[in-house]
Amino acid sequence: MTTQITRAPVLSVGIFTKPHRSEEIRSILLELIPWLRDQGITPYLDIEGAKTLSGEKGWDKSDIANRSDLILVMGGDGTLLAAARVLGDQQLAGDLGARTPPILGINLGNLGFLTEVQASETFSVLQQVFSGHYLTEERMMLKTRIIRHGNPVTESHVLNDVVINQGSKARLVEFDIYMDALFVTSLRGDGVIFSTPTGSTAYNLSAGGPIVHPEMDGIIMTPICPHTLTHRPLLVPAHVRLEILIKKGDTVTVTFDGQIDFPLFAGDLVEITRSPARTTLIVSPNRNYFEVLRDKLKWGDRSQR
Repeated sequence: MTTQITRAPVLSVGIFTKPHRSEEIRSILLELIPWLRDQGITPYLDIEGAKTLSGEKGWDKSDIANRSDLILVMGGDGTLLAAARVLGDQQLAGDLGARTPPILGINLGNLGFLTEVQASETFSVLQQVFSGHYLTEERMMLKTRIIRHGNPVTESHVLNDVVINQGSKARLVEFDIYMDALFVTSLRGDGVIFSTPTGSTAYNLSAGGPIVHPEMDGIIMTPICPHTLTHRPLLVPAHVRLEILIKKGDTVTVTFDGQIDFPLFAGDLVEITRSPARTTLIVSPNRNYFEVLRDKLKWGDRSQR
């Protein structure tokens, strides 16, 4: 739900930066860090960002999450997804208590679906945030457990998607899908995407899945090049438990938010549910979701026909 309320003053800002964009990030930080201090706000810069400035201390991202009233992400959507996982892990560990800092994304990447604010808008948007009135949206996350021989071997919480595919080999992967212990289907193909509404405009969209408004709660299941033409994307309620039993595949992997891979083997069970963690995003005051769709994807643009 999008909300605009008066909030407690922001006294500290954590800054997560995109690796490999050091010159661009440095030019912004040279102005941003002293500006924040002039506002009476303590900046906590991550280790990657601190490397671009002499004399600045770099902080571990989990420490930044615990110390900050606001998380400023400077990068692209991938940088924001990584930040969401850090905050999600801290929520689940109980380190944040009742306070989860919202994330404000500054787009230094390409598409920038989640990092809506442009670099040129950084200071004006921060001024609005520091005034205590700003728009936020809460986004659902997915929890994934991998169960092998009856024992959980890894767990991850993601904002965008969980992808099961055949990895490096161009062969079919076979698996059975269950929802709340009810058999749904057997699927053979290149894989399957389980996406949140937030992630619906990412890999899900490229694979032919639907665009789903990010404030909805639901899980999108989109087959990747299914061997059976009748398999189509499916939207299921967020409260269900999905189980994917891997039946066949030589190099099957599960990928979390397109950034972290974990190998799977025949007999493994992938359990996907709604995560108890949620991500709070500060959305751009200068554009709404449909403007972003039209701008980033040219959605509904007749000139694209």
